[in-house]
Amino acid sequence: YLTADVDIGELMKLRAQLNQQLDTKLSVNDFIIKASALALRQVPAVNSSWLESGVRAYDYVDVSVAVAVEEGLITPIVKDADKLGLGSISSTVRDLAGRAKDRKLQPDEYQGGTFTVSNLGMFGVRQFAAIINPPQAAILAVGAAQKRVVPNP
Repeated sequence: YLTADVDIGELMKLRAQLNQQLDTKLSVNDFIIKASALALRQVPAVNSSWLESGVRAYDYVDVSVAVAVEEGLITPIVKDADKLGLGSISSTVRDLAGRAKDRKLQPDEYQGGTFTVSNLGMFGVRQFAAIINPPQAAILAVGAAQKRVVPNP
């Protein structure tokens, strides 16, 4: 497992600016999903699955997003997340999460995915080790943002 701190000051400024201009409100998670999808496109070895016969690399980027439901977690899929804009990602996640909580997802909306984002930051969790969803090769565990002084390099 790898852990890194990231300065999201500029992301928060951009988010505030876009939220003033848009009809919808973008979440930090929307930016994380988009950034993850673009990174997967740039590093295709991570956008893959482990199979008994070998590694399967995907030519599409479907990001699963962990959603808490009464029974535990479910991971609905933002399909082709690398091709979607932030507003589309935001509305897709909102729709999928709402239907997940109402138990109205179809199996093809939560089975599959090429990578998962699990964000517990909104619950104040600073750090955690997320469990990879087999057969996916990776998962991103996102903790809470904190304000702190960071010296310039």
